[in-house]
This record gives sequence, C-alpha cells and structure tokens, in this order.
Amino acid sequence: MNVRKLFAFLINPYVILTLVMLAGAGNAVVARATVGEMPPLALSFWRWVTALIIVFPIGARAMFQQRRELMAEWKIVVTIGAIAVAAFNTLIYLGVQHTTALNASLVLSVIPVVTVGMSWLLLRERASPRLMIGLVAGLIGVLVIIARGDVGLLLTLNFNSGDLLVFGSIFCWAGYSILLGRLPPGLRPEGLLLAMVIIGVIMLAPFYAWEVAAGARMVISLPNIMGVLYLGAFSSVFAYVLWNYSVSKVGANVASQFTYLNPAFGGSLAILLLGESVQLYHAGVLLIFLGIYLATTTGRRHPAPTPGSRP
Repeated sequence: MNVRKLFAFLINPYVILTLVMLAGAGNAVVARATVGEMPPLALSFWRWVTALIIVFPIGARAMFQQRRELMAEWKIVVTIGAIAVAAFNTLIYLGVQHTTALNASLVLSVIPVVTVGMSWLLLRERASPRLMIGLVAGLIGVLVIIARGDVGLLLTLNFNSGDLLVFGSIFCWAGYSILLGRLPPGLRPEGLLLAMVIIGVIMLAPFYAWEVAAGARMVISLPNIMGVLYLGAFSSVFAYVLWNYSVSKVGANVASQFTYLNPAFGGSLAILLLGESVQLYHAGVLLIFLGIYLATTTGRRHPAPTPGSRP
C-alpha cells in the first residue's frame, strides 16, 4: 500500500467513525481500571478540565462570535451542559465502582432505543408497532444484564447499584440528544462544545470539592494521569472533532449507525485489558441489538447524537 492509498484509507469517513467509537469505548474501561485510585468525581472533573484546556483555543472564537445565539438559548445550553457533561459520565464512573466495565458497556448500548422512546413520550411523536416492539426488546435485554439473569432479582428489585447508575446515565444522554434538535442549526459545534464543557466543569466543581472534603484522594501515578489525558483528549475532543468531519461526508443518519460499535468495543476492551469474563446473562445484548434494529429501521429520522461528551 503506497502513501497515497494509505492516506485515502485513513481519511475515509467510515474508518474515522470506527476510530471515534473506539476512542469513546475506553471510557468505562479507564474508569473501571482506576477504581480505588481515582474517585469517580475526581475522574469526571479532571477529565473535563483536560477537555476544557484542549477545546478552549479551538472553540473560544466561535463561542464569542455566537454569544448572543447561545444566550438566547441559555436554558437548553445550561441543561445539556449539566446532563451531558456533568451528569452522564459521572453516573457511569459511580456505576463502575460496583459493576464491571463489560456490563456498563452493554447497558449503554440501549441509548438509541431510549432516545427514540423519550422522543415519543416527550414530543408525542408517532410510534409504529415495530418501534414499540424494539423498545420492549431493548428494555428486556438491559434488565437481563442488570439482573444478571436472575429473575428473582427482578421480582425483589434487588439490583446491582452500579448497573442502575449506568442505566440512569442513559436518560441523561437521551435527553441531551433530544435537546440538541431544539437548538438553532447555525450554531458552530466547537463553540457549543466549549460552552457545554465550561458549564459542566462549573457544576462538577462543588461536588468534587465535597468528595475531597469527605476524604477521597487520588493516587497520582503515570497510568492514572494517562487515563485522564485519554478521556479528556480522545473520548471527548478527538472524538467530537472527527465525528463532525465524518458527518459532513456521509450524513448524520449513516454516521449514527456507528454508535452501536461503542458497546462492542467497550466490552471487548474490558475482556482484553481488564480480564473480565463473559457470562451467559450477557446474551441479553442480543435483545438490545434487536431492539436497536427494530427502533431505527422504522423510516423515522433522528438527529445523530453529537459526541461532545459521549464515552
């Protein structure tokens, strides 16, 4: 393969989208690997401080130029900064203190289905029978994984708290995806991302201060520092910039299909890097993907989630 062909391959939007999902897949894996050394709020706070340092020179001009448009939509901007930056990843990091990265990745795979369901509930968008079957299948798949295949847990509601926290984070991302569609289309994404990150860091700061006051301490080591840098640079800024490039080439509908690679990559990394084992109840992921397929092949058009804060 000569240099020209190699370059053409590397800038292929489908290759880039695959790399974007791989970059985001390490989110739960890094969080799980640092359990006991990086408290969850510390990990979330320093991840987004890192992202802020990187994205500020990229998005400052756009945010300043469109400050009036952002202020006009301040309620939405503040809300998405709170749920997509401050809450979404923090819930995942809290969750993996008590569950595996593999479980977290599989539970997160139901995000597209929950997004469709919330659109139907909140926006009263028409839902077909096929869509409803998909939503039910995806929900059952998540419950199988959360309950670890034990029907008794479903009956007693004695779920693993980590799984429930990760499941709760899904609704943050679904709400973020829905609210993105209510923003003016002319907003420059780098300016919006910077505004979101600033809001998220401000909201995370008092919770991080509380965690420190409660006695939680970070272990400063090269692996932990590299983990934070990976999350801030690759799972946040890198993934966001390349996502936008790919969407401009293939369109949002095609690009959104690649979000389903995230749980597959995350689960694989958890098995390879953390030594986590596959259990029979993980077969629930098949129901999740069946639900995703049914919910996203109904002829409906949905804006693709922007991975400004996607793991």
